[in-house]
Amino acid sequence: MNSYNERPFEINEDDKPTEFTSLENSLSEQDQRAAEEQTFTTELQEESDALEDPRDEENWGVKGLAKELGSIVSGGIQDTASSISTFPERTIDALSGEMQREKEEKGYYQPEFDPLGGGGNPIITKTWWGKLARGVVHFGTLAGATVLGAKGLAVAGVPLAGTAAAKLLGAPSLIRAAGIGAVSDLVSKESDGHNALGSLRDHYGWADTPLSTKDADHPIMMKVKNIVEGMGIGLIFDGATMLIGRGSRGARAKIANRQQSINTEKLAKGLQELRENESRFRANKNSNLSDSSQGANLSVDDPYDVWEMQKKVREDWGAEDGAAGNVITAVQRQRAAEQAGITEEVADEVLQKLYSNNKYQAIIDSIKKERLTLVEVFGDAIAAHQRITLGRNAADMTPRQYLDEIFQATDAYAITDIDGNTVDSLETITSKYVVVADMVVGTLLQQVRDLGIAGRELSNFVDLADTDGPLSAIRDTIFLALTEAKKARIVKSQNFRELGAGVKKNYLRRTLTQEMADTRESIQTILDIADGADSDDLLMALFEAFSSMKTVNSLDDFDAWARKMIKGGEIEGKAQAGALIRELQGVMTHSVLSSPKTPMRAIIGTATHTFLRPMNQTLGGILRFPFTGDIRTIRTGLASMNAMMEAIPESFELFRTRLNSYWSGDIATVKTRFAEYTQGDANWEILGRWADSDRATAGDKAAYRMANMARKMNDNSFLTYSTKVMAATDDAFAYILGRVRMREKALISAMDQMNAGKITAFDDISPQLIRAYEDFFYRDVFDANGGITDKAAEFARKEVTLTQDLKGFAANLNSVFQQNPWAKPFFLFARTGVNGLKLTAKHTPGFNFLVKEFNDIAFAKAGQNLDELAQYGIYSDQDLINAKALQTGRLAMGSALVSMATWAWMTGRMTGNGPIDRQKRQTWMDTGFQPRSLIFGDVAVNYDTFEPFNQIMSMVADIGDASLLMGEEWTEDNLLKVSLLLSQGVTSKSYLAGLQSFADLFGGRPGQASRIISAFANNQLPLAGIRNDLGKIFTPYTRELNSGIIDSIRNRNLLSENLTGGQLPIKYDLLNGRPIKNWDFITRAYNAFVPVNFNLTPSLGRTFLFKSGYDLRLSVMYSPNGDNLTDSPLLRSKFQREIGKENLEVKLSRLAKDPKIIASLEEMYNDIRSGRRSEFQPKDYYHNIMIGRLFDAAREAAWIRVMNDEEAIILSQEREDKKIARKLKQESSAGNILNIYK
Repeated sequence: MNSYNERPFEINEDDKPTEFTSLENSLSEQDQRAAEEQTFTTELQEESDALEDPRDEENWGVKGLAKELGSIVSGGIQDTASSISTFPERTIDALSGEMQREKEEKGYYQPEFDPLGGGGNPIITKTWWGKLARGVVHFGTLAGATVLGAKGLAVAGVPLAGTAAAKLLGAPSLIRAAGIGAVSDLVSKESDGHNALGSLRDHYGWADTPLSTKDADHPIMMKVKNIVEGMGIGLIFDGATMLIGRGSRGARAKIANRQQSINTEKLAKGLQELRENESRFRANKNSNLSDSSQGANLSVDDPYDVWEMQKKVREDWGAEDGAAGNVITAVQRQRAAEQAGITEEVADEVLQKLYSNNKYQAIIDSIKKERLTLVEVFGDAIAAHQRITLGRNAADMTPRQYLDEIFQATDAYAITDIDGNTVDSLETITSKYVVVADMVVGTLLQQVRDLGIAGRELSNFVDLADTDGPLSAIRDTIFLALTEAKKARIVKSQNFRELGAGVKKNYLRRTLTQEMADTRESIQTILDIADGADSDDLLMALFEAFSSMKTVNSLDDFDAWARKMIKGGEIEGKAQAGALIRELQGVMTHSVLSSPKTPMRAIIGTATHTFLRPMNQTLGGILRFPFTGDIRTIRTGLASMNAMMEAIPESFELFRTRLNSYWSGDIATVKTRFAEYTQGDANWEILGRWADSDRATAGDKAAYRMANMARKMNDNSFLTYSTKVMAATDDAFAYILGRVRMREKALISAMDQMNAGKITAFDDISPQLIRAYEDFFYRDVFDANGGITDKAAEFARKEVTLTQDLKGFAANLNSVFQQNPWAKPFFLFARTGVNGLKLTAKHTPGFNFLVKEFNDIAFAKAGQNLDELAQYGIYSDQDLINAKALQTGRLAMGSALVSMATWAWMTGRMTGNGPIDRQKRQTWMDTGFQPRSLIFGDVAVNYDTFEPFNQIMSMVADIGDASLLMGEEWTEDNLLKVSLLLSQGVTSKSYLAGLQSFADLFGGRPGQASRIISAFANNQLPLAGIRNDLGKIFTPYTRELNSGIIDSIRNRNLLSENLTGGQLPIKYDLLNGRPIKNWDFITRAYNAFVPVNFNLTPSLGRTFLFKSGYDLRLSVMYSPNGDNLTDSPLLRSKFQREIGKENLEVKLSRLAKDPKIIASLEEMYNDIRSGRRSEFQPKDYYHNIMIGRLFDAAREAAWIRVMNDEEAIILSQEREDKKIARKLKQESSAGNILNIYK
């Protein structure tokens, strides 16, 4: 039987005969030639595919579009034929449950007999709109086939269901349409899974609401209409409407009205172009020569329907991103762009149509009859109009006051209703100057957004700046929107209010024409700059900006938008950090991560997480086997490990390729666990041109230049090398996980087929069989660019790279920091840190239940609905079984680690974080304590890099230390304090250390503010990590610092100390007088660049000192005479060195061997274990009394040698002066009290 671990027979190199070597060389040459031939064949095939299908090219052109259109028709017909031919089998499989079982096991259902489904040569549509149109063709032909089939049965004499048959074959009716739709739904195979509407949902996630509710009149569907009409493919909207409405009479009427409006608009626009004697090409008058995207007019909707839809957009949940429709004709749009004054005629025409609607007339009548206020009926329009005219000050005036000013500013307005009666009332004034104005401006702004989206969609197919193309449509729409907004402000102004009756209309026309001239020129200049750029990037950025704007009512609003994009603020109702803050945060991120140890630690951590997955799954499968009898999970785990090993060479090549592309690529292409840059950066050139214009203030220019400087730093490959290495690393391991997923799916499918007796060519599952199946599943796991598309593999990728989205409390906390940029540096790597803790908890018995994912999987059962588990990449029962095995394996490995860590700590072979008090812990470290280390003989190995087990190991050691120093009874009774103790291990991680700094800053700890400020200031400059490492290499030894900011920054940049006159004083070991971290150059370089550090274990004397409980913290902060040395780092350094000359390490080692000392130490620990710790202090015990005498004698001797130092003399004199001053004060105070008494 073949297995995955078979290896060829190996021959020792020295034993190989010459003939064998020659044969090897010959075979190697043959393999090389075969590889070259394969590469050549692949290139030929790719070129052949491009010739056969021009859609494989990056830019399709006319041939590509023609191919897509052809696939729409032929594909839709093929789907219909396939649906009919497979209908019996699908019906049987659905009733028997086979369809559901296959979906759960494979993730999809495929009929076995499908002669008309295309087989190995299916018809493919490659765009979302092509898939939607194909669905329309499929539904239409299937509906036709349904009617023809019914008629055929009737002619053949087959009895149908009486009245139902008559309705189905009779005249068009709603029941007939519903019947056809129901039968078509039943027969269509597309109803079994992804259908045509699904392509729309997949492409536009915001379209989910109307598709789910089958609401063809939803504002979101109006947004779709604007987009596809802007693309010149309005038939796509008709298809979606037909599919949602299932061919109902209402859907057909909506389609007919839209098509009639489009034809009317094209005809009217063409006639206008002819009347203007246009000799050049124009899209409407030369429609037979134009592309679909040229002259793509928007259909005109009934104003009342638009008014109703606008209320839905503002009031209905899920409709806020929708559109209300369109009330402006194509002719009006262009004329308004050329002559600002005609907008009054536009308003009149819209008002006339509005008053001609019976429903609107009924609303006006109800205002009078029911004595409703205008604010009650038109409140949303009034509020929107206030925002247009008053901007930020809209809230300063009530809607009632606002309407009063409108009435004062306008003349009585006369219009005839549908019966020819003249109307002259406040309702009409409100309708014209508020409702219509709001309707026009609101819909135009929505159209700018939607046309921007349409332009993005068309960018790969057409010239956006072509005659009468998308850019022209956006220009006219923007200008008309700005003109209408300006008109609303003029009407509301005091000047307009003071004009006499009869002159206001001319004043409005003249003022608009004058004031909008500059606006028109500014807009055209921006568009010309974009069109004339060397590449399409600026033009695409412009469309990107248009697609994200919702509240631009004037160029001032555009200025505000640009200003917020740079400086930050509320954008689209959500507080967002500006480019300045984001880029500066990017500089800090890259700076902090610039240490060479960072990418190495990431590689080690990701590799560990990746390779542990199949190992844990296999282990879990073995442990569960006695209870489940499931061998498939074990085989899957073993196959996954084998796949990982096979994928390593390919992943190395992928790493090299991706690193090269990141090194030379644009910043927006880089995504890592620490930073992501979105396509919003494409707006940068637009913002730059705005910042260089006269519209930007001096502050705007300064903010942009600072942000641009930071952006260039973030785009510099050298300054961001670490981030790019980690991005390439994540891509490489993602590929390995993808290959693992391919192997899993291949093995499971092969076992299923083997068990079903469908594989007869193989006796057992062999590597050759698996490879054949793997090739079949490649496209299920990877896309054309090598990115992962399989949900399970993607979940695994995010887990091992620590990039899962934050949820719950962590997400809320991160949101708070995001909205307060000043606090973001404290939580810079939130996602990485929280995901690291979650992964550790998944391996830790007891803590695993704190992770929601663990509970969801642990309590789920095979055969139940797995929708809730889809977020974890679980879609079938086998996926669930594998996940349970993975959990079991992780807990088994974690349990084993806890046992080994406990044994290591109890035997003195492992340390934790040390004392909770940070100052005491630092003192321990200064005297040789090695935190978070495993002890191997005389060598201590730091285990911080061994994720995800490092946290488990430090937790075990910290709990042990707490029980040893505080007593087991105290540990049991003070679980909260124990959790605080454990938190020091969490916050020791670099990505969560900021939380500790945040608490220190606001906790009032002395000296913390200076330390934190200096750290942030240093990290804001590039390469902070590598600067710190190089400083430690070339400027050795730990330094004695003052509590100020300057010393702290100097300590982080020790490399520059060699350039200054006086270096920071060296910190000396109190026990031997040598500089702390007195390493040779090779050791310093190794510790700076390699994340796994090796150190010598402490001597007997040092170990005795750590166990004794003796407090060293104030040993050098005061002299024996009481002089305060807190602000004298140089004097402390000299004092430390002199104390070290007293050979305390040797004396402590001798003392540790004294039986009396040993007995005293044992007595102290007995008191702790018996719960008497609070009755005594460590200094009460004999061993600490003796240690105190040693240190006191050493300090006395050392100070005698230091006291003649100039700084020591000054401090001594200051102490004596203060003593004299206090004595004089006491005498003076006593004399004053006596005088008062007398």
